[in-house]
Amino acid sequence: MKKQRWAVFFAALLAVVGFSSCLNSEDDGVRTITDYVEVSTSGFGGVSFNSMYGWVCVPSKTLTSTPESNLAYVVYQYNNADLQAISGATSSSTDLPVTLLQDPVYLKNLGNPSSTLPEATETVSLYSLGSGDGMVWRNNKYLILAPAYMLKEGTTTDNVKTELANHHLSVYYVSDDDNVSSNTLTLKLRYQIDGIGNSDSESTETSESWANDYTVKYTDLVYVRLDYLISQYKAAHGSNPKSVAVEYEYNNNSANLPTIANKKPRTVTFSLYETTSNQ
Repeated sequence: MKKQRWAVFFAALLAVVGFSSCLNSEDDGVRTITDYVEVSTSGFGGVSFNSMYGWVCVPSKTLTSTPESNLAYVVYQYNNADLQAISGATSSSTDLPVTLLQDPVYLKNLGNPSSTLPEATETVSLYSLGSGDGMVWRNNKYLILAPAYMLKEGTTTDNVKTELANHHLSVYYVSDDDNVSSNTLTLKLRYQIDGIGNSDSESTETSESWANDYTVKYTDLVYVRLDYLISQYKAAHGSNPKSVAVEYEYNNNSANLPTIANKKPRTVTFSLYETTSNQ
């Protein structure tokens, strides 16, 4: 059941970023697919990708870019005969030769959680983060999230990278905030916009007219390393957590507009795997 939920989540993410998997119209055995992968590098500079489907993608050509994080989505082609060969009962290899159709797009690593949260007057509400907008992956190694927030009016595919540089997601962890009675590790996700929020004006400006400039919805793809956080939880509480909760801030008055003054906390919870089988 969890593997099915995992597949459904990633299928939803594929739709978010505008890609789709497909079969060639003429069945020459070549398949085209979009995949979420864990990046693996060798000491000789080689890069391969551990697929969410269980095989290891081995690119036919050396990458022209340096990996930017441990997780990425990639679009590639492979020969179905090669897949059948490694899927056989007698095969000991999981390496699948692939041809990348574009450079990998790397998910943003939120880094090591801090224990010191920003002031409430410095953070902005997210548009959304629901239970279907995240997933625990690879034996509780990663928590992948797809929070949505609003970009400035006029943002297009041509200038989105420039606009995104003004938006920042950060994650925080304090073991005292854990819900030990429910075996839940608690993280706090906070969102900030450059130039928005300070103790002098934005928090006291009840009209928050600046928010009207943010009209373009954007879904980000980020991740947090969970394995060492789980170790911290066990060290603090004596046992492993069974779930991870992410507290974020939302607009209590209108989901469509970002706010500082009218933020309220909301929590979404994701189950952890109790076994060490591959997820």
